[in-house]
Parts: sequence; structure tokens; C-alpha cells
Amino acid sequence: MGYSVRVESLSARQLAAAATTTSRAELGANIIQLLNQVWPVLREQGVRTGHNVVVYLNGRLDIEAGVEVFGPFEPTAAVHRAETPSGEVLTTTHWGEYADVGGAYAALERWCAENGRHVAAPSWEVYGDWSDDPAARRMDVFQRLAP
Repeated sequence: MGYSVRVESLSARQLAAAATTTSRAELGANIIQLLNQVWPVLREQGVRTGHNVVVYLNGRLDIEAGVEVFGPFEPTAAVHRAETPSGEVLTTTHWGEYADVGGAYAALERWCAENGRHVAAPSWEVYGDWSDDPAARRMDVFQRLAP
């Protein structure tokens, strides 16, 4: 798959999120577990929501998985307020199975090498609306650019 890499200036996305430290083997299952903590809180409170977002906090597997929110919500013991970074980012869009997103990250790495730029933590993924057709699944990958 070919990836179109872009530099954008973004505002922060407000999130309701839960956090954990995970492993590559458990990443998918842990993301689902965290989202299963967040969604009931937002539904119960009637919060207007957007897409699911996973933030990789420090370049390792300390993550926050949550939902974009458009309005206030009351945090709980498990669900807190969070946000994606604002500022200059490198981004690309991945279409297909989420497990195949490695090509998107490789495209971002190539762009950095070719353009003499570096990324900084955190990075994040914004998941489009679910589709039973894997080819119709969208994930936007963002990496903050170092100054």
C-alpha cells in the first residue's frame, strides 16, 4: 500500500480515556478493554462523541485508549480527561486491517529520514468508523514532529 505523508498543524483533541501499560502481544486486547471502560461512562452521561483514539505516551507501550469528546464529562476512577498534543505533526492514513499498520509507520520513518526531521512522543492513532469490510477500515496515524 502506498502512503501519502503530510505535515499538518493540529489543535488538541479532547478525550475521555483509560490508561495501561501493555505488550505487543496484548495491545489489541488491551485497547478493547480500555475502550470498554470508557464507552459506558460516556453513554451514561450522554456525552457527544467522535472517534476512538489510542495515544502511545512515551514511544513504548504505555497507552491511553479513549474516545474523542465534544463537551464536558464527569471523570470516574478508571476514566480521565486527556488530549492529543497540538502543534506540528506528521501524518498518514492507513486503510485495511489494523494489524497491518506497520507500513504507515514505516512511511513516516522514511519521510523523516528523507527530510532530516525527527519525531517526538507521544504518537497517536485515530480510528475511523467500523466496517466489517477490512478494506474500508481507516486509521489515521500521527507523530508529533520534534522542533
